[in-house]
Amino acid sequence: MQSRSGEDSISSLERAREALYSPKGAATHGRTPLGAAGEQTLPHAWEEKPLPITMHRGERHVRLAGIFLSVAIIFFIASLVAAGYFFYFGNNSVSTDKVSIDIQGPTTIAGGDTVPLSLTITNRNPVALENATIEVDFPDGTRRPGDVLTPYPRYVEQLGTLASGATVTRSIKAVVFGGAGQTVTLPVIFSYGTASSNAVFEKRASYGIAISSTPLSVSVDALTETVAGDPLTFTLTVRSNAAVPLDDVVLAPSSPFGFSVTSSSVPLQNGTFVIGTLAPGATKQVTLTGVLTGQNNEQRVFHFTVGTAKSSQDSTLAVEYMTQDATVTIAAPFISTKLAINGDTSDQAVIAPGSTQSVTVAFTNTLSTPVTNAAISIAVSGSAIDYGSIRAQNGFYNSVNHTIVFSKDTDSSLATLSPGESGLGTFTFSTVPAGGASPTVTFSVTATGTRVGESNVPEQVTASSAKTAKVATAIALSAASSHTSGIGPIPPKVGMTTGYSIAWSVANRGSAVAGGTVKAVLPNYVTYVDKTSGSGSFSYDETSHTLTWTTGDLAQGASARSTFQVTITPSSSQKGGAVPLTGPSTFSGYDRFAGVQVSASTDPVTTETKTDPGYKITDGIVQ
Repeated sequence: MQSRSGEDSISSLERAREALYSPKGAATHGRTPLGAAGEQTLPHAWEEKPLPITMHRGERHVRLAGIFLSVAIIFFIASLVAAGYFFYFGNNSVSTDKVSIDIQGPTTIAGGDTVPLSLTITNRNPVALENATIEVDFPDGTRRPGDVLTPYPRYVEQLGTLASGATVTRSIKAVVFGGAGQTVTLPVIFSYGTASSNAVFEKRASYGIAISSTPLSVSVDALTETVAGDPLTFTLTVRSNAAVPLDDVVLAPSSPFGFSVTSSSVPLQNGTFVIGTLAPGATKQVTLTGVLTGQNNEQRVFHFTVGTAKSSQDSTLAVEYMTQDATVTIAAPFISTKLAINGDTSDQAVIAPGSTQSVTVAFTNTLSTPVTNAAISIAVSGSAIDYGSIRAQNGFYNSVNHTIVFSKDTDSSLATLSPGESGLGTFTFSTVPAGGASPTVTFSVTATGTRVGESNVPEQVTASSAKTAKVATAIALSAASSHTSGIGPIPPKVGMTTGYSIAWSVANRGSAVAGGTVKAVLPNYVTYVDKTSGSGSFSYDETSHTLTWTTGDLAQGASARSTFQVTITPSSSQKGGAVPLTGPSTFSGYDRFAGVQVSASTDPVTTETKTDPGYKITDGIVQ
C-alpha cells in the first residue's frame, strides 16, 4: 500500500514527461488489470473517465431516418401518379361546368313587344344527362304571343336524356311588358340527373332585356301653382303604346295630404280609375278635380301610376308600367279678398232677417308683379236675400245672374293693380222676413286678372273664395192684460183691490230655438197670484220680484201662450192714470241653426185691458 501511495504521489504530468524524454520510450508502470480479483483501483481525484460509445444506438438512428426517407419518396411517387391519373383520366366525372347554356335574343324591346329567344344547351360531360328540364321564368304581366289575354309566368320543357356531346336548341316567344327604362331579367334553369347518382344538378343562367318604351303611358296637365281652397283640376291622358290590345288597364292616383277629391270624370274604384281595354294607339282621358289645403309656399307632389289590374273583378293595381309625377305649389291668392258683412269679417257671420245689410270687399294684389284688367265679382245666392234690394256703390249689379262686378269699367284703379295695391267695393241688400228653414246668404268671390312678367305659370290668374252668412230666426213676443172676472172694480179705484190676468205669447218664425224663456219684473205694489194656465212653467223670485216663464224648445213656426194672475190696490198717487202691472217683458233663446242667442222684447203691461170685450179708454184709468 505504501508503494502504491508512492506511485500515486507522482503526478500524471511527471509520468508523461518521463515517457517523453526517456531514451527507452514510455515507461511502463506495473498496474493490476481492471477487474483483477481481490484488487480495487481508485482513479486519481481529477482524472476524467472517457464516455463509453455504444455502437448499437447509432445504428438505430440511421435505421429510422432511412425509413422516413423511404416513406416520403413513396408518398411523392403516389401523388404524382394520382395527379397524372386525374389529369389524363378525370374527364370521366360529371360537372355543371361542362354544361353550357347559350341565350340569343334582343337586348332592347318596347314594352308589350313579342320577345323571341333561342336557347342552346350543350352537354360536354363524358356521360349522358338524364331527366333534363329547361325552365324560364318570365316577369309579372308576361302574356302568351298567341293569346295576349293569357298570363305566361314561365316556360317549362322536359328534354329527357341528353347524350354526351349532344346539343339541343329551343325557340321561345313571349309578350313582355315593363316600364320605360326598366331592365327585366329572365332566369333560366337547366336541371338534370345521372344514371350513377340520385342527385339533381342545376345549371343556371339569366338574360337581361332593357325596356325602351312602356306599353302604357300617362301624361298630366295641371297648374303648377294653386291657391289653398281653390278648385284644382288634373287632366290625365292614358295612351297605349303596345302592338296588341291591353285589358284591365287602370290608373291609380296617389294624392298628398290636404287634397280632397270633389269630382272625377271616371268613378274611383278601390282607389283607381278603371280604364278597361285599350286598343293599340288608343287614348283615354280622365279629369280629377279637388281642393288642396296648406300653407303658403308649400309644395305637394301627386303621383299617377298606370298599369293593369289583378283581374276584371279586382281593380287593384297588379303591374305598374309608368308613374308620372306632378308638383303643385300652394301660393297665396294672387288677389287677396276679404269680405265683411256689417263690418264682420268672421267666417261665421250671422245677420238679422227683414233688415238692410252692408257688404264691403277689400282686395289687394299680393304678387310681386302688376296685375292688369283686374276684376272682382261677387255672386250672391240664398233663400234669405231680397234680390230686388241689391245696390252697388262703385260696381255693377247684374240681375240676370245675381252678380256684383267691380272692374275697370266701374273703378279705374282696377285697370292696373301694382304690387301691394289695394281697393274696396261696396254694396247693400236686404234680407227677407224670417219664415224659412235654415235661411242663408252665400257670397262667392272671384278675382281675376293678367299677371305681368312671370313665366312657367298661367298668365291669367284667378283666385276665389266663398262665405256664407246665416240668418237668425225672428221671435215675436206679445203681452196683454185683461180683467180677472169677479175680482175688484173696473175701472180700478183707489184703496180697492182689482185682479188682472196677463197673457204672454211667443211665436218662432224661423229656425228651431232651444231653451226659450220670458221674464219680467213686477212692480212692488203688484202682488203675484200663483194661478197660471197654458204651456210651459212659471217661477217667481220674491226678492227681485222677477217672474220667469219657461217656454221650452220652439220648433220652426211654433208658438206658445200662457197666462198668470196679479192683483193691485191703487194708491191715491196713482189716481188719474193707467198703472203698469209689469216691467218690459223679454224673451231669450238659442237659435240651433245660426248658433247664436236670439231675443225679443215688448212694452210693459198696464191696467189698460184692451183685449176685454167692450173695453173703453176710461176702463184703465184709476178712479
